Amino acid sequence: MHQVIARTWRPQRFSEVVGQRHVTQTLQNALRLNRIGHGYVFSGQRGVGKTSVARLLAKALNCHKGPAPEPCNECDSCKEIAAGRAVDVIEIDAASNRGIDAVRELRENVRYATARDRYKVFIIDEAHQITPEGFNALLKTLEEPPPHVVFILATTELHELPETILSRCQHFAFHAASFAEVLENLEKVCAAEGIQADAEALAAIAAAAGGSLRDAQSRLEQAITAFGSPLEGPAVLRLLGAVPSQLIEEVFHAVRERNREHVLKVVARLVEEGYQLPHFCSQLVRAVRNLLVVKLAGPEPQLLESSPEEAERLAALAANFSEEDLMRFLDILLALHQQMRYTMEPRFYMELGLLKLVEAERLVAIEELLAQSESGDSSRTSAERNPAGPLPAARVTGSTNPPATAAARPAGLSPFERDTLRKRQNLPGSNADAAAPPAAQDETTREDLPSREETWSQEIVRRLEARSKHGLVSLLAGARWEFGEQEVRLRPASAGIAAILTDADRQTLEGVIAEVAGAKLRVTLADNTSRAVQPLRSGVAARGAAKPAPAPDAAAEAQVRQDPEVREFEQLFGKPVTGIRKRKG
Repeated sequence: MHQVIARTWRPQRFSEVVGQRHVTQTLQNALRLNRIGHGYVFSGQRGVGKTSVARLLAKALNCHKGPAPEPCNECDSCKEIAAGRAVDVIEIDAASNRGIDAVRELRENVRYATARDRYKVFIIDEAHQITPEGFNALLKTLEEPPPHVVFILATTELHELPETILSRCQHFAFHAASFAEVLENLEKVCAAEGIQADAEALAAIAAAAGGSLRDAQSRLEQAITAFGSPLEGPAVLRLLGAVPSQLIEEVFHAVRERNREHVLKVVARLVEEGYQLPHFCSQLVRAVRNLLVVKLAGPEPQLLESSPEEAERLAALAANFSEEDLMRFLDILLALHQQMRYTMEPRFYMELGLLKLVEAERLVAIEELLAQSESGDSSRTSAERNPAGPLPAARVTGSTNPPATAAARPAGLSPFERDTLRKRQNLPGSNADAAAPPAAQDETTREDLPSREETWSQEIVRRLEARSKHGLVSLLAGARWEFGEQEVRLRPASAGIAAILTDADRQTLEGVIAEVAGAKLRVTLADNTSRAVQPLRSGVAARGAAKPAPAPDAAAEAQVRQDPEVREFEQLFGKPVTGIRKRKG
């Protein structure tokens, strides 16, 4: 009767185990030093050799020439264990013997001596299926079994085992087999079975196995049954439901050429030929990962999950994209793969995801945008870059006369440092060059820092001149401007402007300010000496208005301004204190 490849090629010696050297070497050392434990836990994904190693350990313990690091496979004990009919090696399926009654029966069997062999070995497969009551009943027996008993618990769900069980056993974690190890094993099996298979076919089987050697051997058995010999890549891919690698490469060429129509045609072709789109998405994820590996580390066989021929094609394809593009592609496809697991319309999501790949190269990294905003454009003033931007916080600026040039921001300064420097420049008696960091002093002395308020005040004067308001322009000459969020304060160079300002001039000034600032602001006048603020009124109202409040005593104001706390306050907030007056009482 025919025996499948997965059973025919089950390891019969520790040296034949694939990819679990850390486990086999430790067990062989224990056998060689006669330090055999009474309980073992073998954990790992399906098809990596947990049960096979458990049988090998049982054979090595009961071999007539042992206990030995390698079973002889010639004595009656080794042959019976390999055939699965040894009396003293009991294999239990915990999925169907999981309750407390099954554990009680096991405890009764433990008490009896062996029938012939040296050890009675209990191999409990899928041990995580045992109920909590069953585990509790097993604790005492597992902790102190008879000297002739060895327990081996195999599980794919280690976290389901109680800590009380794990603390009584030696734990061995089985690793998933690497792509290269699986591919090598498949080539060895095909050579022994006389099967011709091309590299693409074996690579597709190894990739579909997902690290499980048994899965790879089962898929190889299926492919041999379907096609015989030789095995060709396209046929095997179709059998496994995988998309041919040429179609994957077509997608990336279309992305490179930004051909949106072609990627939509690829999805339509996949749907018509019956391919599973979620599986195609997982292939794209794997392909982008391999492209990124090739881009970063070159075609390293131990890092790539592909055949040597495919690695060469990947290297040529990776040259068309940058590292940033590939990382962006991988992020998009991983999110798409997660969405397609639950959606009812996978085609729509797949089309949208591929269109995102096409447009991904047009995206600009946020770091690049920040760098561009920091450098700016020296040929454009701040008003040209943002002529009607949001109003800044209120700040006293210089006169309306603009600087000769609108230079770029000083290099080497953070936005916070530039803001602090700009505020200190407007403080009376401050030294901006001394406040600036040493590395930027030379640049700040050479470059002017035009503020938005200065640019706006210049634009206001320019528009008034364009409207032939020369008289109003002369009244505003030398004035200081304060732009706030809701109002504009004017500190004229000479007093009495409010008394001679006509209603027409007032309305014109308010309209031009609203045009430049992009918002309607309340305009007020302030005396440059007393800093008293009065709202801007018509000429008649100004002449009939009450007299302004008397200015505070000059000596008292000077004394207040010399106070260290007041000066520290002004230095911290970048504005002078206004409205100094005596306290009543």
